[in-house]
Amino acid sequence: MLITKRKILARFNFVFLALLLFGASSMVMLYENPERLLEGEWEEQGWYFEKVEKSPTFKKQAIIHEEIKDAAIAHLPPLQDGLWHFERMGEKNFVAHHKDKQYNWFLKGRGHILELRKNNELVESFIIQKLNKNQLVLHLNLDMQTKGIARIVLKKEGKEKYAKEI
Repeated sequence: MLITKRKILARFNFVFLALLLFGASSMVMLYENPERLLEGEWEEQGWYFEKVEKSPTFKKQAIIHEEIKDAAIAHLPPLQDGLWHFERMGEKNFVAHHKDKQYNWFLKGRGHILELRKNNELVESFIIQKLNKNQLVLHLNLDMQTKGIARIVLKKEGKEKYAKEI
């Protein structure tokens, strides 16, 4: 009697562990990798003030003017045309812009910090607020005319653009 209970318990434990291992491995394989989600071409939808220092002129504005936006990313030529194109070739990640592959991108932390580097030196760092297949929301600290946080909203370019061109 005791031997049959042990055999049943051993079989139950084996089946339970096998199901647990299968479930965990399938979750890892089907989980969306943030690096894969980030790859591709993103189009800027707008720059907005998320948080601003106590200044009445900037509190009334929700949208960031082009001059402030241009000054914020003046040191990032790949991002100035409003298209952010993240590519990956093997171990190399780069921001594509007119075949200029000097700017590399990396995801740091738990995949919530996007770093842009040139010649292995940090150029800019963004905090990823939201990342899915269609939308990317970044936060950038502004220290120019006003101190605050800019929210950059980007939309994924895809097959729709191809269909429009034809």
